Amino acid sequence: MQLTVAVKIPDGITVDQYRELCFGSSETVTASRLAEPVLRGAYGKRVEPHLLGEWEPQQEEGVRWRLTQHDSPASVADLFSLYRAAVVNTIGCKSTGDWFCYPASFIEKIDCCDSEASFRDVHENELKNVIARSVDVSEVRPQSLASLIPEDSSLTKSTSLYCNMSSSLEIRWSGPGEGEFAQHLQRLVILESALLQYWQIRLLDRRVGVTNGNLRRVREIQREAIFGLREYRDSSISFGSAIDLVERLLSEWRTDRLYGHVLESIDQLQQLVVSAESERSAKRANVLAGIGLIVAVFLGLPAIGDTLDIADKVKVGGFAGVLVKPFHALASRGESGTWIGYLVFLTAVLLCLLTLTSKRRWSRKLRRRRDAGISWPLGTVAIVQRADSQDG
Repeated sequence: MQLTVAVKIPDGITVDQYRELCFGSSETVTASRLAEPVLRGAYGKRVEPHLLGEWEPQQEEGVRWRLTQHDSPASVADLFSLYRAAVVNTIGCKSTGDWFCYPASFIEKIDCCDSEASFRDVHENELKNVIARSVDVSEVRPQSLASLIPEDSSLTKSTSLYCNMSSSLEIRWSGPGEGEFAQHLQRLVILESALLQYWQIRLLDRRVGVTNGNLRRVREIQREAIFGLREYRDSSISFGSAIDLVERLLSEWRTDRLYGHVLESIDQLQQLVVSAESERSAKRANVLAGIGLIVAVFLGLPAIGDTLDIADKVKVGGFAGVLVKPFHALASRGESGTWIGYLVFLTAVLLCLLTLTSKRRWSRKLRRRRDAGISWPLGTVAIVQRADSQDG
């Protein structure tokens, strides 16, 4: 959810007062006006006990509005939390609780100076403080100041535009100071697009990084990641200085690292799928082999009888006779010899199965009993404790 709140800055404020206003957590809101559907969405059916203020006598857009004068000032963050609760409760989803406020300020008129040059001559440090917002530039080292003060991105001499990862500021130096709200919206569309792309890749990075290894779940995450990356790349801002500004903001928000991490996570998910498919194929082969073994065991009795009949006809003598002699002994016993041969065959099969199973369990125990620590792949490392020097 992306919520844009428009607040009028009071006239004649100082730099310190402006910096105080430019934070979402600043308690500067003295009055609020909210629609009834928003309040009912946030508080539910029993909304009245939670409300302050009074309902306005006339409806607007077909709903009632509640006007509240706050005894203690509220903040824009409080307003956002209210709208977020209303939206989350209405659509029935869970809130991640992760968000941030990006202030965009538009200064339409400078009263103290008649031009940009004169203002910079007199108020250079004040201008830097306004742009930096959170710190006093007089306390910042010169080599670190460049990271706090972005370049002027405006194309015209009548305005200056400063955008960084935490806020943006546009100052009009000349020209009409009223009726420019449409131009503000043009700037806001660019900033909203950049913020939307940032949150798309950030939430996608979080999404692909959490899985319980379930194959069906992994495939769902892969599908979401593929369409999510396509949506991230298909930005509505795609030309001119607007895309340059979006790319600059995305670069400051380190979206390239998030993008690379998403691709790496997708590759790891594919490895999970391949590993799960291989394991499934191995289990399927083991099941088929087990079925074949069972069939062979049950069909082994007639085959043993035929084998003993053939062995009984072979003459005992020489090397072949030595091999056939045990079969002759069983064949001379008749049907009891056949059963003895069958039991010997079953015993041999069971011994093979027990041997394979014990080897597998033993290898697992050996893996679990490995020494603690990290193995060094580049050879042997010797740690030597030297005695303290006795010189001097």
